[in-house]
Amino acid sequence: MLLAIYGAHGLAREVYIIARKINGVYQKWNEYCFIDDVNEITEVNGVKVFKFEELINEKGKNDVEVVIAVGEPSIRDALYHKVKESGLHLVTLIHPGVYIDETTTIGEGVVVAEGVTITANVEIGDNSYIQPHAVIGHDIRIGRHTLIGSNCQIGGGDRIGDRVFMGFLSGTTDHITIGNDSIISAGAIVFRELPEGVIAVGNPARIVKKNEKKTVFK
Repeated sequence: MLLAIYGAHGLAREVYIIARKINGVYQKWNEYCFIDDVNEITEVNGVKVFKFEELINEKGKNDVEVVIAVGEPSIRDALYHKVKESGLHLVTLIHPGVYIDETTTIGEGVVVAEGVTITANVEIGDNSYIQPHAVIGHDIRIGRHTLIGSNCQIGGGDRIGDRVFMGFLSGTTDHITIGNDSIISAGAIVFRELPEGVIAVGNPARIVKKNEKKTVFK
């Protein structure tokens, strides 16, 4: 089985580490590759890089699993639908060094990095990414294509929307709702509900502008 990591930059290299850690325990894949449709690169850390169509033409679809390794939520969304429409299988990666309670449900294509704690009755939507050492409290719902940054602390009963980006060391208090396509800056702490499509900074977090382009990285 081939694991194709969709992306070829920093986050993709981190996903490659997670995959190898998983493989050390479960021996799921005998080959890896990266996918990059934009840049003209052929190799990353000794691993081959394909264009998406090139991968399908050379490797087919039967023995290939794909994981999306891009940090921009809107691009995660677009690539998710591209992979699904192609007929390739999206795989969920959970680092062996995490705690996940048995009452948690995790969607398709999710990545959970090292040191994450996920407690009781949590739902994580398809294609979301939980970075290292985040703590996800009880009864939390995280939407699709959302990125939870390293060392985030998410309070109990929260509702985090689709395509949300929470920067490293950010967090929320209990029973907070964050709307789709919002950005929480690094270190910001959310104490009250945030609507869709806003950018919030600081402690306590305050809205500074609209996320009109629905992008994090310029």
